[in-house]
Amino acid sequence: MGTARRKEIIEKIADDLDEPRYQAEAILNSVLNSIKSSLEDGNKVVLTGFGSFSVRKIASRKIKPIRGIDNGELVNIPAHNRIGFTPGSGLNELALKLD
Repeated sequence: MGTARRKEIIEKIADDLDEPRYQAEAILNSVLNSIKSSLEDGNKVVLTGFGSFSVRKIASRKIKPIRGIDNGELVNIPAHNRIGFTPGSGLNELALKLD
């Protein structure tokens, strides 16, 4: 099992659309920038059949440190935002086929 990197995705887009690599890269950049911009505006991004991206608010909490401080003190993790991805039905079906 390998890793699909940006370069391979751009090459796949170029082959699928029969376009030069630089245009495929521009297309991918446009899609990714659109997703990023929507998330920055606080919107949820839904790609039907693929999945959805959303900004999740993570509450502050106290945890035991994993490394370092060994005196039993809890470390405070402040509230923050995180990008979340929920796979759509198409990806879930794919995962079931791969088992």
